[in-house]
Amino acid sequence: MTHPTRRLPFAAPALVAAAFALAAPPAQADPIALTDPGLPGNTAYSEWARLTAPPYTGYPGFPGSGAWPAPMAAQAGSAGAELSKVANGTGGGPYPASGSIYFGGFSADVDNNGGTLAVSDSAAIAGLQQVSFQIQIGEAWTYDFWNHALPTLSYNGGSQNLAATTSGLLEQYYNGTVDMPTGPEDVYINTYLLNWDLSGIADPITSFSISFTGVQHAQLYKLRVDESDTVATAAVPEPSSLALLACGGSLALLIRRRSARTAV
Repeated sequence: MTHPTRRLPFAAPALVAAAFALAAPPAQADPIALTDPGLPGNTAYSEWARLTAPPYTGYPGFPGSGAWPAPMAAQAGSAGAELSKVANGTGGGPYPASGSIYFGGFSADVDNNGGTLAVSDSAAIAGLQQVSFQIQIGEAWTYDFWNHALPTLSYNGGSQNLAATTSGLLEQYYNGTVDMPTGPEDVYINTYLLNWDLSGIADPITSFSISFTGVQHAQLYKLRVDESDTVATAAVPEPSSLALLACGGSLALLIRRRSARTAV
């Protein structure tokens, strides 16, 4: 969906950037933890529970347009997935700040491209058939992903950009307000779960990459990717149901659906 560009009046770019960079520090928040979704079969996972500097040091600071010196290795898990920067956004890009990965820049435009990141595993679990991805991201002006586009998956070095087989918003956590030139702005941290059923792909999948583009001033807090060589036999309920049974596993995750909002 294409949304018209909207600029906040009288918003000084430097003040906008500083306000969102300091907004919603994790120490003041308690959103849900990312959890094992209970995939069947042989599994492996990679998790990033603290996307900040430190522990990730030596990366460029604000506005984030500098090159990353290396991908960010996962902090936990049995797989070898890494987080890397694919592209900068408009006048800035994502970088690890004190409270999150911040999609930096000076723009006061709503729904502005903040840059693209990717979680990639170059040596996926043998016989890969299913991937589960959890992402926790803070909003800027009611947007988290650019143009509301959810993450997509490509495999074996290609650019298939597959939409998730199922996806849902697990939680929308109210994290206070930030003072902007137009008045107080509500800040939410959104936790999503996406699943890809890859069992219909004939060629063996030896590697994959999940990419996503955040809006400028969004904040990325946590990531987790799970891999399995088996597809759950139980159907996954639609996101409109009260509970999302993660990939047919034993853990039922409550969906707190996003509040209805007026389109920008």
